[in-house]
Amino acid sequence: MHKNIFIFSAIFLIGYPGPAISGGNNRPAGSRSASLGNASVAITDIWSAFNNQAGLARIRKAESGIFYENRFMVKELGYSAMALAYPVNAGTLGFSAGYFGYSMFNEVKLGLAFAKSFGKYLAFGLQFNYNSVRLAESYGNSSFITFEAGMIADITPKLSIGAHIYNPVSSKLAVYNDERAPAIFSVGASYVLSGNITLLAEAEKNISEKATFNSGLEYKIADRIAFRIGVSTGVSSFSFGAGFQTRGLIFSIGSSYNMILGYSPHASISCKF
Repeated sequence: MHKNIFIFSAIFLIGYPGPAISGGNNRPAGSRSASLGNASVAITDIWSAFNNQAGLARIRKAESGIFYENRFMVKELGYSAMALAYPVNAGTLGFSAGYFGYSMFNEVKLGLAFAKSFGKYLAFGLQFNYNSVRLAESYGNSSFITFEAGMIADITPKLSIGAHIYNPVSSKLAVYNDERAPAIFSVGASYVLSGNITLLAEAEKNISEKATFNSGLEYKIADRIAFRIGVSTGVSSFSFGAGFQTRGLIFSIGSSYNMILGYSPHASISCKF
């Protein structure tokens, strides 16, 4: 009983806003992003399939990845995600799937994306999503279809900016109280301070909540090892992690920390073909 109270309290703190079916949030993915305070709208990797689809346009080889976060060390708040990217002549195709929660409350998101570069300095991405939400047996299930889109522009060789919008049409989630999935806007920048240090900053606005601000720093050693730290005004206020890259394998691990709810360890691995 006490465990269920904690779980639902944690869900409330991380974005569960109402008494009936609710959810449909856009959850970032990838241990690199999580270690950087989720300041990821202006960076490119396989997890752009969740964070900003425009980044998929700059993936040159087919790649797949899996990610898991144990939110606040509670398995019922676990978040699993996978992504695939496949470059074609016209651009890059992407597929993503995410699952958050447990049997009493869970959210599923499936996405199909297409991203394309326009010259060397500009990229756009568009993704269509199928989302479903389940909240206990007495409340039932709900699902909706929506889309998200993003862009990344290289202003200088060192400075890139990114922008992303999720569910701009505020798709209806439930008939009760005209509940709708949130529209979420984000804009951010990535700046290469030196050859091995990158600074990131991002602002995110959920249309029904206050804006959050995320920032991170990534320090690379010999292009194979990276150390990361981040801060956020959102749920997880501090984050840290590391990554290791071989010829075709990228492994990242880290944790976020909330002063009330504790640690949220996470890990991801991706493979280039």
